[in-house]
Amino acid sequence: MRKLLVALVLMAPLGVFAETFDELLDSIDTALVSRFENGVIYEMNLVTRMIQISGYDYHVSPAYGEDLTEISLYGTSAGSFELLTVGMKVEVEYLELERARVAVVIKELDPNLEVEF
Repeated sequence: MRKLLVALVLMAPLGVFAETFDELLDSIDTALVSRFENGVIYEMNLVTRMIQISGYDYHVSPAYGEDLTEISLYGTSAGSFELLTVGMKVEVEYLELERARVAVVIKELDPNLEVEF
């Protein structure tokens, strides 16, 4: 039985043990100042709701609920996590916690804008 338990733990994806967006927000016990970064989307995970922008991982809120990440496409005030794509240039407003970055706002930038990677 013990060997089976060890095998299951080793086979489980590491994302299962990661904290969720809501858990990260609940862990904030002091006022934080939001920060801004411009960058390019390199990777997205629709299941874990994580996005990698210019080398940094950001947690994005669930699609429904409280404290949602505000997402907008270029030239609009609307958007969703699922409409973002790898290669897009974005500005992200985030809260930096000790163990993670939590995206508050993600805005697509003009595709012709120069952005440092």
